[in-house]
Amino acid sequence: MWRKQLKVSLLVLSDVVIFYAALGLTLIIRYALINRDYIVLKNSIPLHLVPFSIIFALWLIVFWAAGLYDLSKLKNEGLFYKNLIITFGVNAAIAVSFFYFIPYFIITPKINLFIDLALTMAILYFWRQYFNKWATKAFKIGIAFLGASPEIMELKEFLSNNPQLGYQTVGILAPDNAAELENLWQDKKFSLIVSVEQFDHSKKLSYLLFKYFKKGVVINDLDKFYETTTNRVPISIIQEAWFLENIGQSTKGFYETTKKTFDIIGSIILGLITLIISPLVVLAIEVSYPGAVFYRQQRVGKNGQIFTLIKFRSLISGSSAREAGTSYEEKSTLVGKFLRKTHIDELPQVWNILLGQMSFIGPRPEKPELAKKLSEEITFYEMRHLIKPGIAGWAQLHNPNAGPTFKETLEKLQYDLYYLKNRSAFLDLSIMLKTIRILLSGAGK
Repeated sequence: MWRKQLKVSLLVLSDVVIFYAALGLTLIIRYALINRDYIVLKNSIPLHLVPFSIIFALWLIVFWAAGLYDLSKLKNEGLFYKNLIITFGVNAAIAVSFFYFIPYFIITPKINLFIDLALTMAILYFWRQYFNKWATKAFKIGIAFLGASPEIMELKEFLSNNPQLGYQTVGILAPDNAAELENLWQDKKFSLIVSVEQFDHSKKLSYLLFKYFKKGVVINDLDKFYETTTNRVPISIIQEAWFLENIGQSTKGFYETTKKTFDIIGSIILGLITLIISPLVVLAIEVSYPGAVFYRQQRVGKNGQIFTLIKFRSLISGSSAREAGTSYEEKSTLVGKFLRKTHIDELPQVWNILLGQMSFIGPRPEKPELAKKLSEEITFYEMRHLIKPGIAGWAQLHNPNAGPTFKETLEKLQYDLYYLKNRSAFLDLSIMLKTIRILLSGAGK
């Protein structure tokens, strides 16, 4: 774990150094090399330091929201650098807006800002190439898995596809194969043992693992390591006791109060915005596909309570569609596609939040008939109803284009249970910022 934290800390620190180094180079280029005025150079440093420091802090937040400090995404691939360029474009817009719409500081840089943005982007681009390559090789942790469960094999493939996380599988052994484990230790000197069987379930296993614990090897349960590595909960290997141990409602009283306050304030603000744009949306719907303006459907809320979800209608009504003989894909109009693409159709859900039926952050609510079916097919599916459903969630953040297949539904539940266990103000803020980034990029459903 400390290796992962060290990599992230080094990455954040290096970005801060790059930001200030680019600013220093900008001032040198502008005033020392171009103007050859060293007095202006000296005087310009304090004038630029404070406002740019504020901008750099905002840039770090945007980088974090965009996933540029997520080790699982640090790959020298086109998708990563596309994300880097788009994110830096957002940062450039923030910098321009900061100087030209907040006339508090004396300076309103034009040439300096352009030079600084160009230098920062260039240095970041080449630095990230080096860092991503270094992250795949540095601080490698050798893992010995005890047990050959499907989750172990899934983890092995996941770690192999994400070498930047710093893990390397050195062996998969039977839990009772002490001789082979000793041979592996002599050959590989692994640093971590992950066991399918929990330590307190077998005295023999505990004795074996304690031997390597004394040698400095970290011992971990499979469910804990799986959760930490993938940000999901492995449903197939947890039991009822997991919920009793990890899902504490009483310990999150302050968080729940804070979240409820945010939901009320946020829904009032967003509700006012919805009221302002509603006449235009209603007119567009009536002209494009006459019928009901709102789409209402029953969904499952907290503790299994049924409520009516409200959205702007973005599809042709059922009767009109049947008369036209259209399929589901053909029911949509240009206006409907625009409403869904921009997520404007989701805005009326602020009413559900004001009524206390939903939250801004939480698992997406399902239809009652689908929830009943999935509860029969997937173990612990109904546990996602322990908290209020939300407009945005941990599962949608990690796989915004997930479909209705059993595998994808199971994966979404794993993410939902991770959120249920780890929900906090910090995690909610992370989900909110990263969801905004997804919305601005046009991804997701």
